[in-house]
Amino acid sequence: MIERVPVTVRWASLDDAAGIARVHVRAWRVAYRDILLWDYLESLSVTQQKRLWQDRLMHGETRVVVAEGDGRVVGFCAWGPCRDTDTVPHQIEIYTLYLDPAYWSCGVGRHLWQHALTEIRQDSPSHISLWVLTANERALRFYRAAGFACDPGSQTSFELGGVTLGEVRLVGTPEELWRGSFPA
Repeated sequence: MIERVPVTVRWASLDDAAGIARVHVRAWRVAYRDILLWDYLESLSVTQQKRLWQDRLMHGETRVVVAEGDGRVVGFCAWGPCRDTDTVPHQIEIYTLYLDPAYWSCGVGRHLWQHALTEIRQDSPSHISLWVLTANERALRFYRAAGFACDPGSQTSFELGGVTLGEVRLVGTPEELWRGSFPA
């Protein structure tokens, strides 16, 4: 873990795709090492993720901000229109929020989230939601502290890499999340 470090949060550019991909793969390998099979995690490809992120940054409705520290991408948050069909109108979904594990627990994730939430609120969404693995206790603690609550009845499961995973949707209004993320 790195002690408090200065980071800059900014809009992602196409040039950030490689850095985003590195963080994405590294975060998955550490965060999910006790949840997914190692063979699956080892098969994750930075090159493949880079291509996916290049496509998202060039063509999608996905909005992405990056946290930059020590001259490189150390975290990112991506969001866009909610993909779920059973939600309220004008809901935004957080697709991903990942940090390089070396930057966990030093305030970078909170800073990144606060910046993303500030940008998201400008679109005046009715609600903000995200999906999180039920076994990812670190993420659940982070999102609950930010003001998200479990969406009753949303728990589901799916298979990934030979493992059945539980997943739950968390949701909050922009006002609830603002209070949770920027306490008085």
